[in-house]
Amino acid sequence: GIGLAGSAYISGAGLPIYWNEMPHSGAEIRIDRGGGVTVMCGTAEIGQGSDNMLASVAAEALGILPSDVHVVSGDTSLAPVDLGSYSSRVTFMAGNAVKDAAMKLRALLFAAASEKLGTPVAQLLAAYGRIYDRHDPEQFVTFADAAVLAESKHGTLVAAGGYKPPKGIGGSFKGAGVGPTPAYSYQAAVAEVSVDLETGTLTVDKVTTAHDCGRALNPANVEGQIEGSAYMGYGEIIAEEQIFRGGLHKKPSLLDYKLPTSLDTPALEAIVVESVDAEGPFGAKEAGEGPLNPVIPAIANAVYDAIGVRFDETPITPEKILDALGKRDNRGVPKSRIGPDGLAERNGDPKRAQRRLGASTEGRERKRTPPAGSR
Repeated sequence: GIGLAGSAYISGAGLPIYWNEMPHSGAEIRIDRGGGVTVMCGTAEIGQGSDNMLASVAAEALGILPSDVHVVSGDTSLAPVDLGSYSSRVTFMAGNAVKDAAMKLRALLFAAASEKLGTPVAQLLAAYGRIYDRHDPEQFVTFADAAVLAESKHGTLVAAGGYKPPKGIGGSFKGAGVGPTPAYSYQAAVAEVSVDLETGTLTVDKVTTAHDCGRALNPANVEGQIEGSAYMGYGEIIAEEQIFRGGLHKKPSLLDYKLPTSLDTPALEAIVVESVDAEGPFGAKEAGEGPLNPVIPAIANAVYDAIGVRFDETPITPEKILDALGKRDNRGVPKSRIGPDGLAERNGDPKRAQRRLGASTEGRERKRTPPAGSR
């Protein structure tokens, strides 16, 4: 079977964790006398590639290579505050903060280069470690020389930057408690699966995911994020199961909580779709959690295409598939949908879901009924 799904995701929340008017992310950049660039930001690098992203943004603004930028992240004793690595916000929020600081330093460097070359600032470009006249590229000063000239005139080259989403971007739609996001990413996934009708074994043959990340600041990193998201979705729909009893997870170790290995993982294809977001740093949007969203429903839709049964719960195990293929309604017609109610029936308690619904309704009614003597 073949399944398709699409989704949209946020590039950070419109409101901070603690509501205030301060920036959602801050950054500080220092240029030393040898032309070395240090970026300090409170972001948490947890493997998603945020340090590389910060270096890329600073390098793009200053006309140098990312390898020329040293990033200090996550050190709250040195770096300005960033609210954290969540809701796919770091590229958008911290990237804009770094860009803000870098553009302030760029202005000082361009002013120094303009004076040295006798060229209007508006006529200058920065790239490959040089600041040069766009009409005569042979007229240039190196980045390091421009740094010396600028420091001689302005003192130590340090700039701070920050970012918070603009107000009013959601109009009358406030986006629930977190507020509207400054930008949405868009993604789609196509899954190809096969189902063994005798054993119920579900095999995911291939997952293709396309993700609109705005401008890809690091295409290889974006591809890795897309592939990682596809792997996460595959694991959730094949094996990973969240079962809690008394507040404790019933599968507390990797022996019990099954994760796919590299040998289990299907073929993954990542398609980077670029656009330019007006609010993002150099047009970039998120590329973290968004690509995960369509993977699970795409696989579920592919299962439906293969056997004609929709599953409203994960994981889709061989036992559930065999059970679903044998399920029939009161008229003897095979069931086309399996969900939590079906799970209750498989556990030998067909009235469990109904009792749960009744208890929930009764609880709501009790809340609505005012106590005796109240107004």
